[in-house]
Amino acid sequence: MGMLKLLHSAAVERNLIPLDTEIDPGLAFCLVRDMPYQRAGDRQPETTIKEWRGTCSGKHYLLHKLFEELGLPSRVIACTSITPVDEDLIPPKIQPIYEEANRRFVDVHNYLLVTVPGGGEMVVDATWPLTARSQGMVANESFTLGQDQEIATQPIESWVIPPGIDAQTFKDELLREHFTPAELQFREFVISEISKVTRG
Repeated sequence: MGMLKLLHSAAVERNLIPLDTEIDPGLAFCLVRDMPYQRAGDRQPETTIKEWRGTCSGKHYLLHKLFEELGLPSRVIACTSITPVDEDLIPPKIQPIYEEANRRFVDVHNYLLVTVPGGGEMVVDATWPLTARSQGMVANESFTLGQDQEIATQPIESWVIPPGIDAQTFKDELLREHFTPAELQFREFVISEISKVTRG
């Protein structure tokens, strides 16, 4: 079964759309965007739909497949990012890890570059549900073909994930190449904590 059919079935089951709704690119974007920001069991598109949750990687791997079925080719982008952290939010038991992590949150973020009919590409970022705006996250309100969305982070260096390469393996390699074990350990803590307050 295609991803569109799986998404439609899951959305109907959750009373998010009526049974006779046809999923277009804008609706596909909104459904994926508003999935709770939380890691699924794995980052396979089917799992993201089944568990109805995902982080930047799982959501964009799924959206890439959905857009493909809708006739909108896209490329998955991976970019490094470094974000300062509010030190008041760091629990005392995490302070040593925070210090070893150079007092910053690092990540490799995923988003899409979607090919626009007639030429050009547009940035699409479905990372944060709209409800996450109350926590200061970047959540794109709508999908307009040809209009760039705001990337959920400030990219430092970006890569197009090559066709035929496992996107998650590519991302994991970038994480290991660009950041220290302590930074990656602190990253896991931050993602876990963010997931608790931005579930949609």
